[in-house]
Amino acid sequence: MIIAARTPTPAEQEFAARIRQRYPEGLTGIIAVGGTRTYYLLSQQDEEDDPGKISDFTPYAEVLLARYLDLAASFYVLGGQNLVMPILSYQLFYERGIEYAKAVSEQTLLLTQEPVLSFYRDQNIDPYFVGIDTLLSTPASEPGHQLALALGRFQREWKYVAGRRKLLWEVAPIPLYSIWNAPQTMTAQELADLQRSLDNAENMDQMYRLLYAFYARAVYGTDLPIPHFYLGTNRNGPLKLRSLLPIALLCGGPFRLFYTPYPSAFTTSETLRAIFDDLAFNSGLDTTKMDYRGQVTAELLNSERARVLALRDDPTTTLGFLRKSIPSDPSADE
Repeated sequence: MIIAARTPTPAEQEFAARIRQRYPEGLTGIIAVGGTRTYYLLSQQDEEDDPGKISDFTPYAEVLLARYLDLAASFYVLGGQNLVMPILSYQLFYERGIEYAKAVSEQTLLLTQEPVLSFYRDQNIDPYFVGIDTLLSTPASEPGHQLALALGRFQREWKYVAGRRKLLWEVAPIPLYSIWNAPQTMTAQELADLQRSLDNAENMDQMYRLLYAFYARAVYGTDLPIPHFYLGTNRNGPLKLRSLLPIALLCGGPFRLFYTPYPSAFTTSETLRAIFDDLAFNSGLDTTKMDYRGQVTAELLNSERARVLALRDDPTTTLGFLRKSIPSDPSADE
């Protein structure tokens, strides 16, 4: 498996500096790499007699892993600091049988081996595996439990350093389970300190930020800013969320959702840059005021009314309808 080095251009360096200035806490994003099997078929299988058949899942895993890491590298090159990438849902460990569970567990361990370790070091990244508490609750003989033990051991042995970039691999999370267990990971003093801080909070926003910081540290095993954006795919129509643990901790705010109309595994660095640019520097209308006084004209309202009514009168303009051109990839669209 070859993982290409990602050297930023001068333009990317300047752009990254602007992003870091805009987000002093560190731009934090979620990239759900969806349509993985479709990506593999379209990029690797076009000359096969049966292009829909994947005979060997080892090259499939290696191709997809390289794609994940290339997207991560682009994220960091453009000024990102903390990245969450979902890789496995808990359903995959029981819906497709024991042999499939064994295979995905073995493939996941590639994230703890070379050349991925060199990628972490070269990119100044601290890796985390979040959500594995669910797998640890399964019988010790199951592949998922053994995978969680291995990933937990890796994290205990990794030398984490404050200030590094973070890459959180989301593995089989059940958010409610992790939240339920969160208080058990804290000491009695930490819980008392949180309660005291909540009692003294000046407003509801401060309450939310205190609770977010507490639960984020508990379920991630590290501090993480409130995420700024999510990137997924709606290539078949549905606007699904695949990274559920970070979403479960959100409470509104400026968090943004972006969806590609193609398998998000095909996302380019240029598209990521466009997303960063829109996220950071395109403020739109000021929604903090009670109304939009001074921001619109009668002509603008008339034009917008015509547009809205035209869309209203066509039911198919509603986002989320299922549209299929080739068989979908359920594991990638969850």
